[in-house]
Amino acid sequence: MDTLDFKSFSLDMLSRKLFVSGKYIYLRNKEFSLLEYFIRNMGKVLTRTIILEDVWDRNILCPTNTVDVHVSSLRKKIKLCEDANFIRTVPCVGYIFENNY
Repeated sequence: MDTLDFKSFSLDMLSRKLFVSGKYIYLRNKEFSLLEYFIRNMGKVLTRTIILEDVWDRNILCPTNTVDVHVSSLRKKIKLCEDANFIRTVPCVGYIFENNY
């Protein structure tokens, strides 16, 4: 699969670029991987630890707030083009990517 589409989002998996309504949005490598992970796991509550293990590396030793920082950055970039917040915080647990926003 060369692209992963969600609403007005199109993730080009080969060039690792995000397009929203045809407009290119620059994402850092981990932001791209995080968005891909969220889209592939839509509707599932994902803990910060699981996200770190699956998006970063199973052996990484970094604080779970690393996920929070990247999610915040990703939300800001998405908000510039799409007036919706698909990434919802689940207090004391992690995040869920939902289609109903």
